[in-house]
Amino acid sequence: MLAVMLRELTHFAWHAPATLRLKTRLSQERLYETLMDRADAAGLAAHRAGLVADLRGDVLELGSGTGRMFPHYDREARVAAVEPDERFAALAEEARARAAATITIHLGSGEALPFDAGRFDAAVLALVLCSVPSPAAVLAEVRRVLRPGGQLRLLEHVRSERPVAGWLMDRVDGAWLRLNAQGCHLNRDPRPALADAGFRVEHDDGVQVFSAGLPAFPMRVIRAIA
Repeated sequence: MLAVMLRELTHFAWHAPATLRLKTRLSQERLYETLMDRADAAGLAAHRAGLVADLRGDVLELGSGTGRMFPHYDREARVAAVEPDERFAALAEEARARAAATITIHLGSGEALPFDAGRFDAAVLALVLCSVPSPAAVLAEVRRVLRPGGQLRLLEHVRSERPVAGWLMDRVDGAWLRLNAQGCHLNRDPRPALADAGFRVEHDDGVQVFSAGLPAFPMRVIRAIA
């Protein structure tokens, strides 16, 4: 466990200066794309694909960003992608046009989704709950628009379960918030809120990706049922 934590800290210290330099040269959405290109190449794309490749029917993707999940949906999926940031949504258009699935992009908030109750067969949140104002409110709204028995798929980075690493994440969360400028918290864990929102977890697996420019956050791949 100590070896893993030392590797995480070394990785962050090694790559942080270059990322800060990139941050001064690129817009927020282009910086995000650059870092996600690296993360996907380092293994995150495989976790994205495993999360959604089997989904069919009407799918909600919340916080779709620049469309990093779009290539991984099956052609039989009809995806309503909700993104609050116009700049990110504009960049997602290219990914939408290339995708096999039928995808529509909506500007909106996870706390007030513009859909009827029970509208969707599945919902997908990938690296989203770290940055919303209230994960509990978002999950409650997602539960509202899912049909009974609908699938919820989550890919989220979480607070470390290791005591020292978790303590460090709590201590530096404020500095990280100012640095990333996207509302991303280091030390959240959405799993307790899932049961409160009416979900039953069926799969919960830990993964980690070491890519240039990003901290190697502990991550969870979660499948749950409404």
